[in-house]
Amino acid sequence: MKKLLFVISNINIGGPQKSLVALLDKIDYSAFEVDLLILQPEGSLRKYINGNVNILDTPELVSAFTLPSDNTSGALKKIASKCGIKTAACAMKEMVKGKTVYNNVSVARQHFWKKNSRHLKKIDKSYDAAFGILGLSTYFIVDCVDAARKYHWIRSDTRVLRRDENIDAEYFKRCSGFLSVSDECARIFEDIYPFAKGSVRTFYNYIPKKFYDSVEADTGRMKECGAEYKIITVCRLDPLKGLDMAIEACSILRERNRDVCWFVLGDGKCREEIEKMIRDRGIEDRFILLGFQYNTLAFINEADIVVHPSRAEGKSNAVDEALYCLKPTVVTDYPTAREVIKDGVNGIVCEMNGRSVAGAVEKLIDDPDLRNRLAASCRDEKSSENANEVLLQLC
Repeated sequence: MKKLLFVISNINIGGPQKSLVALLDKIDYSAFEVDLLILQPEGSLRKYINGNVNILDTPELVSAFTLPSDNTSGALKKIASKCGIKTAACAMKEMVKGKTVYNNVSVARQHFWKKNSRHLKKIDKSYDAAFGILGLSTYFIVDCVDAARKYHWIRSDTRVLRRDENIDAEYFKRCSGFLSVSDECARIFEDIYPFAKGSVRTFYNYIPKKFYDSVEADTGRMKECGAEYKIITVCRLDPLKGLDMAIEACSILRERNRDVCWFVLGDGKCREEIEKMIRDRGIEDRFILLGFQYNTLAFINEADIVVHPSRAEGKSNAVDEALYCLKPTVVTDYPTAREVIKDGVNGIVCEMNGRSVAGAVEKLIDDPDLRNRLAASCRDEKSSENANEVLLQLC
């Protein structure tokens, strides 16, 4: 039986986390013994992890070394008690630099981990393969895990992360290989880290169907909507996700007397700013923030059109789910968009501005035959390989 370890930064709701939950449901547990370590162990998806997975206790010092934004003071106290005042002072200094010098606290975390990882103990178990997913997870498997093969999982357009590429390179060179959620993400990664060429394998996300089947959804507000066309966008409320373009597009559609109601699933740091944009456009009754929802699939099923107006993606779970639900889909032309959406075949790829988004939606409204053709083509979506075969090959 092969022994696998997955390490992830957190198990809060998010695309990578849902994809991991889906992957863990695909594994043959008669062939694999699977451990999971979560650097920040509490999270809303934890209770949905397959019962065959052994969730390891995360050492408190390991959690502290991630310098979590929601409990930095607690992390500093833990580091001081376990490693001494000097190490805690280093952590504090790096966090200050993260906000004033690096302009990115993730870089501060990288620097602190690299300088002080000698204080962390190794896991008292050996594995055939270990996988690092998000944040400092790959650093953990490199420094603290005994595994025959170690993999970094590429979950996004690496350029967007703005990490210290020199420190990442030091760790990535100690990996056996890399998995990527898309071919384009793999290409971008190889451009940044040329030593990885030939070592990156694309492995597409799974949709967490079992998870969605177990979660109820109150879609009443969408069902009761009296608009002729219901549009949905699924994303966190973040500038990278392009909701300003969606708001502009909705406003343009209303000016053109299109009977649409646009729903957004997700929450995030920019909610107040986005609410102001909606008020400024006067479309409060037509552009509705439904907040965070577990069962996005149920809401997508209630929509007529899915729009994903992003500025950057790895491989969008929301777009995958739209295709799975056979929904006509509009995406902006972010770098990885055309790997999933073939313009005019299974969706529409438009320019990255609100007017172009509105035009694409209007095209779908005016052409029911086009909507039907796109929906029918979604049946041919590219699914991921057999998880068990891939994992065996990686061991």
